[in-house]
Amino acid sequence: MGRFSPSNLATRRLQPLQRSVVVDGATIALAAGAVYGLLVDRAVATVAHGSGPLAVAPCVAAIAMLAFCGWIAALTGRRPDRGISLALTGLAVAAMASTYAAVLGGQGKPGAAVALAGGWLVAAVLVCVGASLPAEAHPVSLDGARRLRSTSFAAGVSLAVMAAAGAIPVDAACVVAAAAAVMTVIVRARLSYAENVDSFMQARHEAQTDALTGLGNRRKLMTDLQHELRGATTRSPRVLALFDLDGFKRYNDTFGHPAGDTLLTRLGANLGRAIGPYGSGYRLGGDEFCVLVTRGGASAKTVIGLAAAALSDHGGGFAVKASHGAVMLPHEARDAAGAILVADQRMYAHKESRRASATRQTRDILLQVLSERAPDLGAHIKEVAMMARGVGTRLALESEELDEVVRAAELHDVGKMAVPDEVLNKPGPLTDEEWNFIRQHTIVGERILSAAPALTPVAKLVRASHERWDGAGYPDGLAGDEIPLGARIVAVCDAFHAMTAARPYRTPLPVDEAIGELRRNAGVQFDPEVVKAFVDELSAMAVRNRAAAAAR
Repeated sequence: MGRFSPSNLATRRLQPLQRSVVVDGATIALAAGAVYGLLVDRAVATVAHGSGPLAVAPCVAAIAMLAFCGWIAALTGRRPDRGISLALTGLAVAAMASTYAAVLGGQGKPGAAVALAGGWLVAAVLVCVGASLPAEAHPVSLDGARRLRSTSFAAGVSLAVMAAAGAIPVDAACVVAAAAAVMTVIVRARLSYAENVDSFMQARHEAQTDALTGLGNRRKLMTDLQHELRGATTRSPRVLALFDLDGFKRYNDTFGHPAGDTLLTRLGANLGRAIGPYGSGYRLGGDEFCVLVTRGGASAKTVIGLAAAALSDHGGGFAVKASHGAVMLPHEARDAAGAILVADQRMYAHKESRRASATRQTRDILLQVLSERAPDLGAHIKEVAMMARGVGTRLALESEELDEVVRAAELHDVGKMAVPDEVLNKPGPLTDEEWNFIRQHTIVGERILSAAPALTPVAKLVRASHERWDGAGYPDGLAGDEIPLGARIVAVCDAFHAMTAARPYRTPLPVDEAIGELRRNAGVQFDPEVVKAFVDELSAMAVRNRAAAAAR
């Protein structure tokens, strides 16, 4: 029977169904019932010398329910649907039947009970049928100001009914309904207070919570850190640890920002579970997390290890780890700003050491192999890498991106180990078959570098280092912004050095002619913005070199 309950009229149409909305409706409904009951009572008293004490009660109940049903329809801001319309019709029938029964009873005529029972039976059927019909939930559209005016008017009317009861004889049902309406105003005030408190607590929680991970945010960290610093002692220390994700930017670029948000959500949940017994976890923004250890400070290394493991993940084509920096409180810092500064410095020192150790050994091995194969490549690699660093700095690359560009500049020729010497050093023009060997060297270079996960982003730049801005390059025929920016930088630096260095098949070009060649091919072979940044960097390098020579 729950599905056919009249309460479904409200619960299935209002989303969400707030308690204050129901109480407001009750105030208006009871006031309407009290007023209508008073009018019926006076009408019956006019045509009869008196009525029974409960003769008006059905009228009060019917009008109260009718008003409440109308209130539900008004809240949706729409025309009543079939369910509400049936309920309104049924309750109107009940009201008319109750009024008719009250008049008959007041006059002492028979048939009052039959009219009352018949009307309420029809009302019950129509209300239950209306409640069972499909209904679409809508948000409450009646704003707070209009709701307040409506309930205030209803409360005033109820007080007037109670005042009238002191001057003239009034049926008890009217007085009870009016008193109940006034009581609902008191209940509404209590609910309003509770809702305001809940809203304040919710706003406070949202202001201190990271929406993506559910961890505390920077504001929450500062509040907690200042509180914990007041209670920290040498015997009961606190530990603050900052974490930065290594490899997350690469994951974001590879799989997209939605996948990146999903990963952050998962890592945040892992951190919350891991750190829960020892303290609190926070997300400061981007891929930066924080842990405040308030219990178990003596075993902080273990806790930090758990947090670092929680913030690590790996899978097909990606590996995300966390660099960290920690500070002991109050031993190493006595205020929140100082603690964060020390931890941040240590985190980035750890990050740089990890980054260097992860790639340096592999890079050194490959560079040594290249040097053994072609000793003259050493100077070429060094100069191309130096120019690439300067151009990348001018183009405002982030530190991780700049490091990848420099590594790619150093290793962009690693695939030439698979090209025969007679092809590399041939003084004359190459045949089609020999050109196929040359065009494969970027693919081979990518394959070699991809064997080391830390060099995966470098491998992608090496593969694209011979693409052209107009799409006529190799191996994939990429064009324009499809070519990674790092590869575009390496291409310009490599081409300039190739033009200005002696080769078996031609003499070197003067620097001015090489620059002119770059400018002529800007927008055709090379990215115009990269060419401009390269020329500016070349000029700056010349100025620096002259200054250094003068100093020597």
